[in-house]
Amino acid sequence: MTTSQLFSSELVGEKALLIWQDGEGNLEEIIDNIKKNHVKVGNVQLENIDRLTLANYSDSTFDIVLSNVGKPYTYIHSIQILGEVLRLLKPSGSFVFRTVVQKGHRTETEILSSLKVCGWIETKLLDVDLTGEEKSEITSSLKGSEPFKVVEVVSKKPKYEVGASSQLSFKKAVPTSVAAVWKLEDTVEDDLIDDDQLLDEEDLKKPDPASLKVCGTTGKRKACKNCSCGLADELASEGEKKEPAETKTSSCGNCYLGDAFRCSSCPYLGMPAFKPGEKIQLSDNQMKADA
Repeated sequence: MTTSQLFSSELVGEKALLIWQDGEGNLEEIIDNIKKNHVKVGNVQLENIDRLTLANYSDSTFDIVLSNVGKPYTYIHSIQILGEVLRLLKPSGSFVFRTVVQKGHRTETEILSSLKVCGWIETKLLDVDLTGEEKSEITSSLKGSEPFKVVEVVSKKPKYEVGASSQLSFKKAVPTSVAAVWKLEDTVEDDLIDDDQLLDEEDLKKPDPASLKVCGTTGKRKACKNCSCGLADELASEGEKKEPAETKTSSCGNCYLGDAFRCSSCPYLGMPAFKPGEKIQLSDNQMKADA
């Protein structure tokens, strides 16, 4: 591959930055290509990627930034480096780099996702033709044995500066009247449906009130935990009804006659005689303890 084939001819500017990594080759050839085809007026700045954040370049300094364009193309740009390059470029400036695409190393989806997160736009991935020698050199640099290819990534910085702001005006967006806020024709595309058409004859039948007193969760006449139909109150009031008192019966039939006729285990011992079925009434004196 000749140097004239390295980068797109549409990349032209006054000032370019070439970022290089340790172990990257043919830098002189790349610089000559940049000067000849991409920076016809101006200069090319060379910077090591490990010192990029320490170089203190001003914002929007370069028209073109190139990175990892020398073999073996295995360097992976971090989010921090992608953000720093974005800061150094002028609005609408171009960033070009090459990278190996391989399962387990870096995929095209991961490349596009990283650039989008950092704010890059109009990203293009172009396949790079490799010679047999280049393929062997790249293979020896990779850990895995999966098939790979090399792509040239061309991405742009937006037309505005990083951190730029603009005041928004909402005057035109505010409606002049309340009626203009909601319009039925704006929210409904089709004809309205009559609600009555959605109900069948079975839906219009009134339910049996007794069936409403059955819990929907248990299927029995038992109130659920958060009963709101009134069944819980109804069952509680039914439980409060006193059952009729059992009539005491005598085993000997002489309890009503008095103590002289009662047996030793009679529950009426000490009480006055009474008529059968009569409610026993005790006087106040009988209710007082003996002095």
